[in-house]
Amino acid sequence: MVKQLKQYDVIVIGAGNGGLAAAATCAKAGLSTLLLERHNIPGGSASSFVRGRFEFEPSLHELSGIGTPEEPGMVEEMFNRLGAEVDWCKHESTFRLIVPAKEDDTDAFVNENGVRVSVDARMPVGFEAFSRKLDELVPGSYESAMKAFDLAEKMYKAFDALGDGDNMGGIFKALKYMPDVMRMVSHTLQEGLDALGMPKKAQDIFNTYWCYMGVPASKFDFCYYMAMLHGYIKNGTGIPKLRSHEMSLAIDKVIRDNGGDIWYNSEVTKIITKDGKPAGVVVNGSKEVYGKRFICNASPNFVWNDLFDKKDIPQKQLQMTNARDVAVSLTTVYLGMNRTKEELGITDYSVFIAPTSDSDKQYAACHDFFSGYCIINCLNEIIPDCTPKGTSQLFLTTMTFGDVMRDIRPQDYKKFKTKVAKDMIETCEKALNISIMPYIEEIEIALPPTFSRYLNTPHGTPYGYMLNMWDSMIPRTVQFIGDQPFENFLFCGASQERGDGYGCAYHTGEKAAKLTIKALKEGK
Repeated sequence: MVKQLKQYDVIVIGAGNGGLAAAATCAKAGLSTLLLERHNIPGGSASSFVRGRFEFEPSLHELSGIGTPEEPGMVEEMFNRLGAEVDWCKHESTFRLIVPAKEDDTDAFVNENGVRVSVDARMPVGFEAFSRKLDELVPGSYESAMKAFDLAEKMYKAFDALGDGDNMGGIFKALKYMPDVMRMVSHTLQEGLDALGMPKKAQDIFNTYWCYMGVPASKFDFCYYMAMLHGYIKNGTGIPKLRSHEMSLAIDKVIRDNGGDIWYNSEVTKIITKDGKPAGVVVNGSKEVYGKRFICNASPNFVWNDLFDKKDIPQKQLQMTNARDVAVSLTTVYLGMNRTKEELGITDYSVFIAPTSDSDKQYAACHDFFSGYCIINCLNEIIPDCTPKGTSQLFLTTMTFGDVMRDIRPQDYKKFKTKVAKDMIETCEKALNISIMPYIEEIEIALPPTFSRYLNTPHGTPYGYMLNMWDSMIPRTVQFIGDQPFENFLFCGASQERGDGYGCAYHTGEKAAKLTIKALKEGK
């Protein structure tokens, strides 16, 4: 028997970053708000898990948008608006890129680790410092890098204004900061850096963060990459002292403190429609809950396949979902080490290890399961006491595109993931000339099916849909309201305008909430 419960102003589906931001913003505005989450904890990817005596960070590499006390970034400003308290640990460097040399590489050299490499770039925070270092590595690149960062500063302000506006209104605000922004968005990252005269080798280093959106230089919107890079380079990055779960619990508290309801272990199994639009949801197959408006942090693929009757799905939504490419999937190996980072020889927080420095070649190689592209992070570099005394934790990440697991039989799965983890560990050992394998105390391996089970997304992608040039941030932002399926139902999260990233998801949740608040107050 289906039990009907009270009606809410707003029902938010999914307690990922976007859903949390949406629910907190609505509750703080005085709307009766219900947040539904099928898991027993908030955050989605923004959580933590324990193995043995180690507490691991599942997904957050580094969070841009923290800023400084004098100039807080986008993420910290949102937490301040909500009144959510987080103990931030700041990171004062960016990345190290290592490309091991091939046998016939005549430009190779031996680096500080005693490894023969073609590229070893350890890049600092700050536009000036970053540009000087790039010029040291690739003479003649300083001027083009500084020009790029000047554009980045303008684009960051323009995109911030664009995101706050309602379609055309946002465009006019953006044009105030950068009059020719609409002309520039038609160019790729590669085209933009070529126009600035940046040498190819410098471009390859400059483009290292392409993987944070999963889009290589020949496909990445120049404006969006520069705005994203601004957030990482200007003031550095950060991570919560108690892992990303600290952020999720802080927002959970805001929702409850402002009268909002949160139901965990509560899966939305159907969306009820009336008069051609959503009117309520069925929870765990047995409870009906009704609402005036809805914000959905779930993958559109899942929503259309599992929650709606086919007759109720707008045809445009099916066409749009089918036209988009599913974004990158991840494989992560979590390692609890019985040695300190100093004993292991770890000197950097984030090291990108790649078989080539060219982002397009890296992208192509990632269509196989493991191509030698791997990111190794050591959380102790930012939070020294994040593990017990005498230990440390590492997490290794690689990317794949498409259904790379299609030929793996269930009975071969354990053997396959063990081999992938071994290959990733050995790649890091060779590139850094260190020993990892003998000192592993705890290991957890998460392949795309692991993330798929937890996130309920195609191929386990946390990134939503690939930001191709025709479907990048500007088109998505301009069409944001028109692309929503119903007048009382908005999506938020990684599938929306800014793609993946904690800050991006928070932004979409807050934006959906503001539009919802406005609509309810104006009776529209």
